[in-house]
Amino acid sequence: MTNPTQLLSDVDPAQRARDLETILDVTRKMSSVHDTDELLGIILSETVRVMNADRASLFLVDKRTNELIARIAQKAATMIRFPVGKGIAGHVAATKEVVNIVDAYNDPRFNPEFDKKTGYRTRTILCAPLLTRDNDVIGVLQVINKKDGEFTRYDEAFMLAFGSQCALALENARLLRDYVEQQKTKQAMSIARNVQQGLLPKTAPDLPGWDIAWKSIPCDETGGDYFDFVPLPDGRLGVAIGDVSGHGMGPALLMASARSFLQALSRQSSNPAAVLPTLNDLVSRDMEAERFITLFYGALDPASGALRYSSAGHDPPFVLRKTAGTCEELDSTGMPLGIMAGSDFPIAEVAPMEKGDLLVLSTDGVWEAMNPDNKSYGRERFSALLDGVKGRSAAEIVEAVWDEVIRFCDGAAQRDDFTLVVVRRNG
Repeated sequence: MTNPTQLLSDVDPAQRARDLETILDVTRKMSSVHDTDELLGIILSETVRVMNADRASLFLVDKRTNELIARIAQKAATMIRFPVGKGIAGHVAATKEVVNIVDAYNDPRFNPEFDKKTGYRTRTILCAPLLTRDNDVIGVLQVINKKDGEFTRYDEAFMLAFGSQCALALENARLLRDYVEQQKTKQAMSIARNVQQGLLPKTAPDLPGWDIAWKSIPCDETGGDYFDFVPLPDGRLGVAIGDVSGHGMGPALLMASARSFLQALSRQSSNPAAVLPTLNDLVSRDMEAERFITLFYGALDPASGALRYSSAGHDPPFVLRKTAGTCEELDSTGMPLGIMAGSDFPIAEVAPMEKGDLLVLSTDGVWEAMNPDNKSYGRERFSALLDGVKGRSAAEIVEAVWDEVIRFCDGAAQRDDFTLVVVRRNG
């Protein structure tokens, strides 16, 4: 392989000084540019100049597909994409070796199609890898038709040295671009989270004889969980809890839209079985194929304690009865929202809650919380814990569950949001 340091040191000191100064000048120019497209343009124009060539091309390695992509070709607008290992540039990318061709048409790796289409005549080619400090190939630099003869061994060394500076500039531009994009994403996620958190209830509904508390902790910067309390036209209280499949900004914004629709529809009807079908049709129009929403929506009568609900595929809430000592599960009455427009969500009746009874709503991030051994907390453990703390206030129950789940997880990173709502009848 060509040793650029050795060859550059063998030439006339005056010429070496001029060439090193040229590399430094170009390096300074490249270091002041952070836009990738602008940088590529500078690299190509400067390569043509310093190598005294007619044309230059730059191919960047796409590590995801193991291909080379011609991002810029001097005097040519054709976009080229081909596998590493194919053609002259592909060979250079695969071997990390300089290729110096004195007669292009006598080299089997040369593809003359471009010459045939344009009438251009390629004679000499010099192709060198762009190597990072870690000796990784990030691209290939190619010059065509030296203006005063053939490319020399010195040209090979000079091109390698020059290419290493180009590689450094490209890597710095990429790192800066990645950093800027990360900051933009963080800012957008922060805005989305603030919007989402701003939509969740801040205070409990004013219901004499009832005690309500909650906790909602997203596992990402934004979450797909949702809960709400909606005053209904007939004086009952709408209680909702939902979960959008997936995590991140998309699910968070989708749940924000569903919340707005639910609030609007609940002003028109106090019947969950009438609200959910329309909500389903609305979200189905814009729902991505892999997305869906599970949602429990109940109408609680504060006076009688009766609860009527419809559930779109949401995991069953619990109703714990103080007098009977039982724990009921409120099964789903329909499929998740967004899967099929025109679906029905039948109403289900729950026997009136009496003093000391609990309604516990949660998302699956509670009982699917994982410990370091990759074991989930589980619904049985969850219901047993609720049975043990059911005599406490709603806030104390919420904290007891949270503390127990955190203890179980033992520091393991969680893959889902944690949302828990406890409604307790005190009078």
